[in-house]
Amino acid sequence: MKSREETCTPRVGLFPFDLFLLETKSISLKVASKKRQVALLRAMMASASAESVRAREARDETEKDENGHPEEHVAFLEKWNQGKTRGASACRCSFVCLGSSANVSRALLSATAKAAVYQSAGKIFGDARSAVPTLSAELVGHLVGDKGGLRDGTGSAGVLSDLHKHIEAWCESKKTWTGGLSESFGGAKAQSEAVDVLTKSLSKGEGWLVADRERTALELLLLYDKNQLAHCEETYETGEELLRHKCVCSFRPTQCENAGCVEVFSANVAGGHDAHCPHKMLPCPQGCGESVKRSGLPIHIETECARRPAECPFKNLGCDARCDAGTLERHVREETHAHLALVAASLRGIVYDAATRDAKTAALSLAVADVVGRIAGPVTRQMDGLELAAESAEKTALTAVAAAKKTEKEHDALFAGVAKAIANLEAESKAQKKAIAAVVVSVEKLTKCTKAHEDAVKAMAAAAAK
Repeated sequence: MKSREETCTPRVGLFPFDLFLLETKSISLKVASKKRQVALLRAMMASASAESVRAREARDETEKDENGHPEEHVAFLEKWNQGKTRGASACRCSFVCLGSSANVSRALLSATAKAAVYQSAGKIFGDARSAVPTLSAELVGHLVGDKGGLRDGTGSAGVLSDLHKHIEAWCESKKTWTGGLSESFGGAKAQSEAVDVLTKSLSKGEGWLVADRERTALELLLLYDKNQLAHCEETYETGEELLRHKCVCSFRPTQCENAGCVEVFSANVAGGHDAHCPHKMLPCPQGCGESVKRSGLPIHIETECARRPAECPFKNLGCDARCDAGTLERHVREETHAHLALVAASLRGIVYDAATRDAKTAALSLAVADVVGRIAGPVTRQMDGLELAAESAEKTALTAVAAAKKTEKEHDALFAGVAKAIANLEAESKAQKKAIAAVVVSVEKLTKCTKAHEDAVKAMAAAAAK
């Protein structure tokens, strides 16, 4: 029964790598450096071993010339002959461009993550991680066979330039209408973040083992690279010739020779890596004579280099000598007398400036005193006149206040008389009102009497008439 990892991992058609792995393991036993062994193991995971490095090329050639078949060659030839007896192919180189293989691996990883997120978008219980094994197997099956709507395995692989196109086309085909709807309503950013999270998880081997993904990328590269742009298939008559070729093959795995760098790459890109390797030692461009790592060169130039530009501490006093950080101390020591002369000249200038300022201050004081003298007389006379006017105004104000008080008393007496007259008038008015009321009462009584008399006369006239 297959393990869970084997059932969840996509497989493609097998290639004759067993014999090549035996060969690389045999040669790697002779490598003493632990770092170089780690690099070789990494290259073996990509089915492209680093059995030969630049540091041993010269010695290998010498041993072949002197001994004919050194121990390494004998072991290699024995294992190669064993492979040939099992029906292996001719002596063929199997080196692959590690950079191209890594690019294919990253493309597979990215496409699988995007497709898983697309398939789970818009679903309440959608889990992108659980869809990775199925989608990865489907992607590999699509790339191996079905490119034109045929059944898996019946299509034909294109050239290397078509591989990434097929990967992108497959990824786009996995978009669903629910995912498109979610993206239209502002879910694009969330999908992008989900893809990034899932990609980081898959890069650690969760859902698709790193070794299996790299082996799949290698086999796809060999399947598509029909023009041999990213791998070598040179064939030779004997294993000895093949070994010689592998020492100079442009796709042979090579470890960076710069101390501290553990990058492994194909020999055809060694120059490009070396041109950007942060661990490469470079001579200081300012000519201080030191060699510094490329990554630390900017800091060295700005803060450590003995040839970095520096200013003399006496520059403000007139020293215009050009020097750098390495010669600044010597300049200050050798030019002590000149610097002291500059200091003395500067002090003399300060003293002269101070005397000039004092003279100008004294002249200004005299001018101010003269101006004050000219202005003080008229101002004093004006002030005296103003004081007299103020005293006269004060007296006038006091007289006006006394007159106002007298007038106020007179007004009060007048108001009291008027009030008394008004009170008398009110009393007389009340008496008149009472008299009028009495008259009105008398008139009413007289009117009643007159009416009674008229009634009596009428009665008498009526009686006389009868």
